[in-house]
Amino acid sequence: MEVRSNKLTTGKILKSFRNRFGLSQKEVASAMEISVPNLSALENDRRKIGADLAGRFAVIYGVRVERLLFPNGLKAIKGYKKLLNIKTKLKKLD
Repeated sequence: MEVRSNKLTTGKILKSFRNRFGLSQKEVASAMEISVPNLSALENDRRKIGADLAGRFAVIYGVRVERLLFPNGLKAIKGYKKLLNIKTKLKKLD
């Protein structure tokens, strides 16, 4: 029995936008100047996106780059609470 995750991923977002706009992988790959297999790997979360590609996808799909780099929001990143504590300490020094 396969367990599916409801967790939002960069790949799910990329694929969703491509489908929403009725574009083929070939069309998007060409616009992004990447190969179709590379796009497929991104859409299926077999490859990390990186800042440059995230920025380029953000431009063509009209979304904020943060949406692609942090699909579940900043609060979902590892060590978020610890980072907030450090932020609080730094503010006190200000």
